[in-house]
Amino acid sequence: MGANSFDAFLLVAVWVAAAAPIAIAFAVAHKLQSSALQTLLGAYFPLVGFAYFGRAWVRSGQTFGMRAWRLSLRAARGRLSVTRAAVRYVLALAWWGALIEGFALAFQGDYRIATLPLALFGTAYLWIFFDPEAQALHDRLSGTRVLFIPKSPGAGEKPRADQGES
Repeated sequence: MGANSFDAFLLVAVWVAAAAPIAIAFAVAHKLQSSALQTLLGAYFPLVGFAYFGRAWVRSGQTFGMRAWRLSLRAARGRLSVTRAAVRYVLALAWWGALIEGFALAFQGDYRIATLPLALFGTAYLWIFFDPEAQALHDRLSGTRVLFIPKSPGAGEKPRADQGES
């Protein structure tokens, strides 16, 4: 979850930078309705998100957040393909969309209806505790694995004064 939070902040910054030209174009051509802008951005933001996550996963197996938390994404078998990364992204996006929808429904007072999307999100991530390889549901379904990268011995250690050359 730490890597997800880190990447979420970075993704918002990427979205702002990617949306600025579109928003400016709509402001210049003010005859277009804001609902058209919302529709366009609603389709555009997931594509920009995949450009960030998919490129990082396929290229190095790590987003910036995953690097910070020493995690790496790999295919369960073979090489991590763009298709496999896309499936993982769409499934993870669905779980996070369910979380957002669940909270929106709960804030509107529709508590009973909110339990379904919240349960969907919870199941996707609680799956980790029941999976024999501790993988989230989107990893299991997409054929990917998140691996922890242990610190290499001696990495990041400061030399001590008593370890000087004799």
